[in-house]
Amino acid sequence: MKKILFTTLGFPGSGKTYFARRLARDLGLVHLNSDKIRFSMFKKPQFTLAEHKKVFGRMDQMAEKYLKESRSVIYDANMTKRKFRHQLKKIADKYGAEYALLRFKVPVTIALARISKRSKYKSELMRKYHRNVDKLTLLTIKREIEEPTKREMTLIIDALKPYKKQIQVVTKFLATL
Repeated sequence: MKKILFTTLGFPGSGKTYFARRLARDLGLVHLNSDKIRFSMFKKPQFTLAEHKKVFGRMDQMAEKYLKESRSVIYDANMTKRKFRHQLKKIADKYGAEYALLRFKVPVTIALARISKRSKYKSELMRKYHRNVDKLTLLTIKREIEEPTKREMTLIIDALKPYKKQIQVVTKFLATL
């Protein structure tokens, strides 16, 4: 498989991390999860702009390190802004890697239902890294999303489909490289 940097876009509850974790395992990718990195950097994260800059700066460094080592990466964070996705594309280009944005599509009602189940996760780690988000926060994040342009390599992931169907979108793309 050619070296690649995948990034993710979708509001909370769209299945980004669920998919990223499985894709990383199935394709041997390095999984950089923004929540895990945030909690490793900050004992009690506040999700401020300054904190975001530090977390994503660290993730960018890590992505560069792994791409330099010829390892493929999935950058699991909600990349709502085009300028940040463009920066990741530049990192991929710098190391001769392909770049693709995974755009997760799901109705808000389904995302809210998924989020409501997070407090019931059996694993303490799952509860820690999958924080509850209220409807207002989800809708705010949804409004902040800058949809991909036609120039961005974007793979649409239907978050209502099972993983086996979702991964077919990625494997078809990889077959074209």
